[in-house]
Amino acid sequence: MKTFTQRLGAPALHETGKEKTDSNERQDKAGSSVIKEETRPGETQTEGRRASADTFAASGFAAGQASNPSAVSAAAKPEPGFGRGAARLATGLGMTLALALAAKALALIPGLNVVGQLVLALLLGIAWRAAAPVPASAPTGLAFASKKLLRAGIILLGMRLSLLDVVHAGPAVFAASAGNILFATVVVYAIARRMNVGPRLAMLSACGTGICGAAAIAGISPQIKADDDETAVGVTVIALLGTLFTVAYTLVYPLLGFSSAEYGFFSGATLHEIAHVIAAAAPGGSAAVDSALLAKLTRVALLAPVALALGVWAARRERRGADEGAPGSAASGAAGSAGSRKAGVPVPWFIVGFLAAAALNTIGIVPQPAAAAAVQGAYLLIAMAMAGLGLNVNLAVFRRHGLRASAAVLLGSVLLSLLGIAEVYVLRLLG
Repeated sequence: MKTFTQRLGAPALHETGKEKTDSNERQDKAGSSVIKEETRPGETQTEGRRASADTFAASGFAAGQASNPSAVSAAAKPEPGFGRGAARLATGLGMTLALALAAKALALIPGLNVVGQLVLALLLGIAWRAAAPVPASAPTGLAFASKKLLRAGIILLGMRLSLLDVVHAGPAVFAASAGNILFATVVVYAIARRMNVGPRLAMLSACGTGICGAAAIAGISPQIKADDDETAVGVTVIALLGTLFTVAYTLVYPLLGFSSAEYGFFSGATLHEIAHVIAAAAPGGSAAVDSALLAKLTRVALLAPVALALGVWAARRERRGADEGAPGSAASGAAGSAGSRKAGVPVPWFIVGFLAAAALNTIGIVPQPAAAAAVQGAYLLIAMAMAGLGLNVNLAVFRRHGLRASAAVLLGSVLLSLLGIAEVYVLRLLG
């Protein structure tokens, strides 16, 4: 155990912010459901269509325009007057900035710090949308925040990752982290699909469980073309269950019989968010926190290859659906066929930027204060994106789909925790 403890107890990259976040990039086709799933008889998609229409209201896209090229072209033209367009952008961005700052303040409160700034920003956005109408001029800025700012935040987030720390953790920890990602992704996806959760929401829930919570959902979302509601529901599910498991870990820690380093590895290898990992490992002391961060950052480092692989999976699934004549209207089938002919291996440039930022941080050419400031800025940008997603959440959609996704993540997380306990004993034998 000495070798394993020493390896996990090596200095890890210090946490400079709570990582939660996410990305989505997708334009909904008019008349399509917000969340795709196998629809039971009598179940309509009216609420989903309304949510999609709300999302694009400020862009000038109406339901009928998506199938009318001339209408789309006309809608894409800038509005008369630069000032009016800037005002529309500022309204949405101002709302997201206010919610992000409020979430940061709330995250300083004991107890809420386990939830973290990013999830709090999402929940504040959901609460605003439920309690008061969103201004008609806001959606332009909300869309900008949930897409552009999110990608910029993920790129800057790479400044918190040292690739050397991942290497230093050792091949056994790397293999365990990779195995956990594969296990959780396959198991949660399979359970969710059996519960009739749509394929994209099922995959987001699976990746959020297996990799790194909201950040994984943000990185995977554009690769599988998930929409705003799917992304927001996935983040909310992971946040709530991750918090539940964090509390449970702190309660069972005295009963596990693990050393500090072993308990830290267990927490980092199985919990969802970095904030959850740090909070759960804290009772084990600094050795547990260092071990937990190393195990968790190894999972974070695998986000990029997983995102690439899922992009290929989504493209092949789309082409296969078009070839087999996926259900839908003739117009949507033709559009899907045309899109599939053009589809290739998607390149997530923001993930490439994330790895480039991590490489810069690893070789040390960026001063540590500047890297820390970049990470703080990353969390602010991602919190604004989360607030933008929350302001677009349809609570009726979450009640309909989030409960089933929550059940799948709950069961998958229990199985992942049991796997983590077994891995500790295996690593103990390996010494």
